[in-house]
Amino acid sequence: MRALKSCNILIVDDTEENIDVLSELLGDDYEVSVATDGETALQAVYDNHPDLILLDIMMPGMDGYEVCKKLKTNPATQDIPIIFVTAMSEVNDETKGLELGAIDYITKPISPSIVKARIKNHLELKLVREELKKQNEILKENLRLREDMEQVSRHDLKTPLNAVISIPKILIKGGDLSSNQKEMLLMLEESGYRMLEIVNSSLDLLKMEKGNYQFNPVPVDILNLIQQIRGETLELFNRKELILDIIINGNQFDNTQNFMVSGEEMLCYSMLANLIKNAIEASPEKEKIEITLNDGERQEIKIHNKGPVPEQIKEKFFDKYATFGKKDGTGLGTYSAKLIIQTLKGEIRLESSLSSGTTLIIYLLPVSLIPNNKTTNLVQGDKLNSLDISKNVLVADDYKSMRRIIVSLLMQMGFLNFVEVSDGLQALEKIESEHIDLIISDCKMPIKTGLDILKYVRSKDKFKHIPFIMVTGESDRDMVMQAAKMGVTAFVVKPFSPDLLRKKIELLLTSSL
Repeated sequence: MRALKSCNILIVDDTEENIDVLSELLGDDYEVSVATDGETALQAVYDNHPDLILLDIMMPGMDGYEVCKKLKTNPATQDIPIIFVTAMSEVNDETKGLELGAIDYITKPISPSIVKARIKNHLELKLVREELKKQNEILKENLRLREDMEQVSRHDLKTPLNAVISIPKILIKGGDLSSNQKEMLLMLEESGYRMLEIVNSSLDLLKMEKGNYQFNPVPVDILNLIQQIRGETLELFNRKELILDIIINGNQFDNTQNFMVSGEEMLCYSMLANLIKNAIEASPEKEKIEITLNDGERQEIKIHNKGPVPEQIKEKFFDKYATFGKKDGTGLGTYSAKLIIQTLKGEIRLESSLSSGTTLIIYLLPVSLIPNNKTTNLVQGDKLNSLDISKNVLVADDYKSMRRIIVSLLMQMGFLNFVEVSDGLQALEKIESEHIDLIISDCKMPIKTGLDILKYVRSKDKFKHIPFIMVTGESDRDMVMQAAKMGVTAFVVKPFSPDLLRKKIELLLTSSL
């Protein structure tokens, strides 16, 4: 913070004697400048921007009230403190001055000690405000840098992470692999999901806390995610000799069923991983962790373990940083799970006692409540019977690995005709020169972005019918709204599973081609 001695005080008075008194009184403590009329005072303020103004009211030409009014209506000078120093001592005069924006009113003849004390107090307050404003600007800049880093993280981290998650399933579906190779690929996939959980926890929680996370619901198979988490946590289960029991609508899970909810696959995975791992840690050894799934108006998920929640933490179980008895616990697992469930338009509650252990009861929306849901059109199998695989698909992404992943998925669905480009300009050239039936484009690309491609396609009558899937590493509300207004057909948020992209394409092409 600046020193008081560096402050500049402008004295405005048409009487030389008054100027001399104030200058002598303040000159040893502050830098002092003077003006003898309103016009000169305004010019001095605009030129030098003083820290405080001592302003006489009665002056020839422009009086002090008018000077104050002009300064307070100008954004460049409105924050400069003004103290009226005047012989006008009526209450109405003081009231008028304060209403115009002055911070104080001193009547003549002045008391030197009072004048010095008041000026010192007002300048200290001004310097504190300046420091707070400076710190606020620093905080804003840090927030902007954080948001910029978030943008980079979503695009530059999630895109390669998509390869880690997607390629193992593509290779396994291709066959001709040993059991050991399949196991290693599944381990790679599980590691990818774990990395994703870490990325999501740091990037998405802030948006959820602020209430501006853009939720894009799609059908999610909870059982598939539980199986993935079961594989990832196998060592933890084995270490405590725990058993995982899965019950669906009163019956044992038999590996042929699914349990669908309205959600986002990555959010559901992160939420379930946190809660299941929490149950493993809390469970006594050689016991059973039971996950019960029930269809209904809301899809119900119960996660039960035999360990009770300590009384010290029971009331704040879902609070941020709430933890008890865990050496390396952060208190973010159940908190983030609750945030995610709320983002998914669901709810969660806790039941715990010494006799029965702990049950987390989660309610999520059914698939039937997804806006414009078309899941009834899905046909079992890798390929829809009604899907025309002769269609020509344009895949635009500046990451080669992402293009290859998408093309590989399309090939597994039976498609044969692809056009691959690495930037938006190339995409526009291919759209003009070749017959394109479907566009799958990354949002952020060099030269021309996915939004530029979408805008161009929707502006041309001969192209506006082409289905357009936007692939993005961000669920930024403004970008989503902008693309929606332009006429995007569907969104896929990175990193996505092969199953998710496959379902999007199947639903889209079944209805559009």
